[in-house]
Amino acid sequence: MRTVWGYDVDGVLGPIVLLETFHYMTNNAYVGNNHVEAALEAASQAIRNYCGWHVCPAEDCTANPVGGSMVARLPAGYVSAINSITENGVTLTADDYQWRKDGLIRKKCQRWSDDWDAIEVSYTAGYSEDAVPDLKEAVCSIASGVLTVAAGVSSESADGVSISYQASASSVAASLTSQMKSALEPYRVVSSHAA
Repeated sequence: MRTVWGYDVDGVLGPIVLLETFHYMTNNAYVGNNHVEAALEAASQAIRNYCGWHVCPAEDCTANPVGGSMVARLPAGYVSAINSITENGVTLTADDYQWRKDGLIRKKCQRWSDDWDAIEVSYTAGYSEDAVPDLKEAVCSIASGVLTVAAGVSSESADGVSISYQASASSVAASLTSQMKSALEPYRVVSSHAA
């Protein structure tokens, strides 16, 4: 599946926090609410968009990082494995490059090709749900806020005809507080994806 961050993941990205975990973390406050899964998806997407990659869970990914120098960056903040690298159709061996868990890959002794999509990297990236308690808390906080906002009319007038509507679930999920953004800073990456 192609992501909005310019790389592919094997399979479909689900929410960062699973339904059972959400119910546990919110003391079952929203059990029976039919909108919980949609709220978790919206909260997860808002966080992922801010961070610039899928963050959690660990996924097998494929990317075409920008070359031209000895170092290229994968669109990930945590890489646990490099499965393969090809450059201009040639599969490289582990002796041809080095990589770091922060997503940097360095070609030994020469520059990466600067042709578009010349480099293709297959890798595993993302944190396990258990490794990111602060991220889980942020997802639960946003999703709870979405579920707490009552949809529809919030106030009404008669002769002056004035109607106000509550914020939609998607607008609430998309608005991260400055406190949440500070908590998410360690997970952010600078995207090398040019749209």
